[in-house]
Amino acid sequence: MIFHPNVFGLLLLQATAGGCFLMTFLYRYPSVNRSFYRLHGLLFLLFSGGALFALGPSGMRIPAFHPGRLDQLTVYLMMSGTAGLVGYNSLVNFVSWNRIRPITRPVLNICALLLLGATGTATLILNASLSLSVSGLILLVTMFVSSFLLGAVLLAMNWGHFYLTNPTLPIEPLAFLARALLGCTALTAILSGVLTWMDWQGRPGFAEGLLLESFQGLYLWGRLLVGVIGGLVISILAYRTVRMHSTQAATGLLYVALLMILFGEAFSRFLFLNLGILI
Repeated sequence: MIFHPNVFGLLLLQATAGGCFLMTFLYRYPSVNRSFYRLHGLLFLLFSGGALFALGPSGMRIPAFHPGRLDQLTVYLMMSGTAGLVGYNSLVNFVSWNRIRPITRPVLNICALLLLGATGTATLILNASLSLSVSGLILLVTMFVSSFLLGAVLLAMNWGHFYLTNPTLPIEPLAFLARALLGCTALTAILSGVLTWMDWQGRPGFAEGLLLESFQGLYLWGRLLVGVIGGLVISILAYRTVRMHSTQAATGLLYVALLMILFGEAFSRFLFLNLGILI
């Protein structure tokens, strides 16, 4: 079942961590107004709460904290990040924006770092290994790149909607998010290619899956064709469309990119958590 709680929880946690981190860079653009931060502050708070609910009861306990237990550390990191987002939403919604705007950026940055830390520790727990081997480092890098990928496509798609009501908005914020999305999809394609080669060499059942001789092949090809190749192609098209200042067409493409990347990342998490295959 693809919507296993850990699959769902990891996706929510990664989207929140990557989205919060990338949103701090949007503070450079005065055209990104308060309503955008309000919307995504609430959205990421809901995502973070959902991740805490999905990951906490399913595999990570909350007894007395012990520094040697990464499961408890992960829960505390998620709880701290969620509490930080509660504070962020309070500032964004109830305090004068001109006065509070410079303060909300570091608050959001701290939340992002806490949630990225939770992503890393949750990955190690769900991988049932604390080893920082080459494969372990590749796993962590893949999860962090995936976090930024999910955050970038979500922010870019939502920001594109603002041009529908105000076509005169500057293109720079959307161009930045489109570049971030393209960079993340390119890194994902490179990592996926390396991991596919490693799995082909070292995992006996992997070749059968790619040849569709086993059921896992459907998830493998769904990940590769939809999430990796399809996501990269659509991201390139969206980036080129943004460069032509065609914001409505870019928003439509970003819709497609969001769906393809989301399904691809869900397939990837399913393969990792259920079969131990990282791709």
